[in-house]
Amino acid sequence: MIDAVAAESLLLRKRMAPVVIGIAWILMVVGFAFVVPYIIYSVLDPSDAGRAELLDILLPNAVASTSLSSYPLFGGAIMLILGVLVTGSEYRWNTWTARLSQGPGRVQVLLAKLVVGAIATTVIAVAAALAAVAASAIIAAVEGRSADWPSAAALAGSLGAAALISAAWMSVGAALGVVFRGTTVALAAGLLWTLGLENALSGLAGILPGLEPVRYVLLGSASGSLVGGLGAPTQSDGGTPGVVDYLTTPAACLVLVAYIVVSTTVAALLIRRRDIS
Repeated sequence: MIDAVAAESLLLRKRMAPVVIGIAWILMVVGFAFVVPYIIYSVLDPSDAGRAELLDILLPNAVASTSLSSYPLFGGAIMLILGVLVTGSEYRWNTWTARLSQGPGRVQVLLAKLVVGAIATTVIAVAAALAAVAASAIIAAVEGRSADWPSAAALAGSLGAAALISAAWMSVGAALGVVFRGTTVALAAGLLWTLGLENALSGLAGILPGLEPVRYVLLGSASGSLVGGLGAPTQSDGGTPGVVDYLTTPAACLVLVAYIVVSTTVAALLIRRRDIS
């Protein structure tokens, strides 16, 4: 298994997709969580009551929750794309046969891909967190504010939540890559569900009581509930879209872990039973 992980790690490092996705996500976190709000803050009338509140979420003491707020909606879609590319690219380039002929077994290779994919998403999450810290520090310096940083526990909790959310979405993407034997349909199905159908179901659940239990098993709801449970303002309170409070923090973690387990199991069963060629 260790050799398989090492081989998949080397393979992923030689591909540009993780680098491009990582850079794109870092730019999105810095841009949408810090730069755009700061521009809005800069043009608001100083007498506007919301101006001070907007600055507060950009300063270092709120960096843990502010950077994490981007994950439920936007980060999930980005990590799903990475997961699809981790497995679906092998079908696109017809490299599964060559890869599996060198050993080890099919399931071990798949598990190695998922482990390496999870490591990649964690590295991306760490890089995005560091970029968020830098952006917040710059804003504090420009505004002449003191850099009062969150506690180490708060920063660790934010990073751990980002890593768990990223791993769950990446696992779903990897499973879709196996289910659809490629990248194109898997990406279309995953993004359609993520950005469209899941949000529609969640919205309908707020209107139709019979659909309310559906909220508790949606990947986006679990991701948003975890972020909200760690102190980020929910979308109903004016926070980032996707941040909700449908589940408790432990329940949200359990749902995310369940997605990882189910996605891995489905992908493993299909890889084991299907004809790869």
